[in-house]
Amino acid sequence: MKSTQKQGGQLPLVLFLVFISFVLIIVFTSFGSVKIDAKDVFLSLIGKQENEIYKNLIVNIRLPRVIGTFIVGAILAVSGNVLQLLVQNPLADPYMLGISSGASFGAVLYTALNSIYGFTLFLGLEGFSFLFAVLSTFIVLLIARQGKRLPILSLILSGVIVSFLFNSFTTLFTVMYWKNLIHVNLWLMGSTGNLAWNSNLKLLTILLVQFFIALLFSKELNVLAMGEEMAVYSGLNPESVKMLLILTTVLAVSFTVSQVGIIGFVGLIIPHIVRMIKGPYSFISNLYSVFFGGIFLMFADFIARTLFAPTELPIGVVTSIVGAPIFIYVMRRKERL
Repeated sequence: MKSTQKQGGQLPLVLFLVFISFVLIIVFTSFGSVKIDAKDVFLSLIGKQENEIYKNLIVNIRLPRVIGTFIVGAILAVSGNVLQLLVQNPLADPYMLGISSGASFGAVLYTALNSIYGFTLFLGLEGFSFLFAVLSTFIVLLIARQGKRLPILSLILSGVIVSFLFNSFTTLFTVMYWKNLIHVNLWLMGSTGNLAWNSNLKLLTILLVQFFIALLFSKELNVLAMGEEMAVYSGLNPESVKMLLILTTVLAVSFTVSQVGIIGFVGLIIPHIVRMIKGPYSFISNLYSVFFGGIFLMFADFIARTLFAPTELPIGVVTSIVGAPIFIYVMRRKERL
């Protein structure tokens, strides 16, 4: 009864966050190499824009990027929140399972095969990135698994080992073929510049499925967040729930990385901030992670494409520069409490 009242009491704030997100989408869409009034952006949204040049610029170029950035931020934040609750580790983030290192190697390998040796591969850079992100995580799970159990400590250590392995191969290829891999290095630092409506639809589908599964297992996630022993005492099978939530997170983050590269700190700091404000309850923390993660990444993307315009910074650089001080502040504040 209390949890139902707690969820229902969030409605006004959630509606406020929906409104703020909508306003920020309009504001950020108006900025770029050509400044456009927010009014023109709104008219384009409701289909009443008469200037065809503005309409094409807003609807086909800027709006997909801004909305896609929000969705990407939401996926990374929810993924980070689920993993932090699941492994009871505040330092867990979506890349702890070797996803980023595998994706990096896949992208570098594809580019090397394509540009140096002339191989034409039907998967493309994004496909190779996704494939190796999933492969690296599969190796992590294979190493960490002990019989039918998946111990948290083994999972984290296996993720570190596999990440080092794939990063070493990525560095090797980069040193050997650096002239051919410069543009891949820029992509790997994160960019939402290539997001379009078709990729946004896929990302939105992933976010909805991810959030639905997290919602469906919110009670189990709350119990797991208190420790595996508590889960067993509660009659829960922790291994099956862990595996389902981990696989969902892996697939969501792997596809996201394949589309926009590696964007750090979103899945690390946003869940911290959300749980400090709203508490550890999984449904509420996941719900607010959607908005906080999306808004944070939209701000980062805004800085990336306007601070040194017309030059554009990799968005991963911005999230790291902004995110590191925030994370230090959050950790110091928690120590004082």
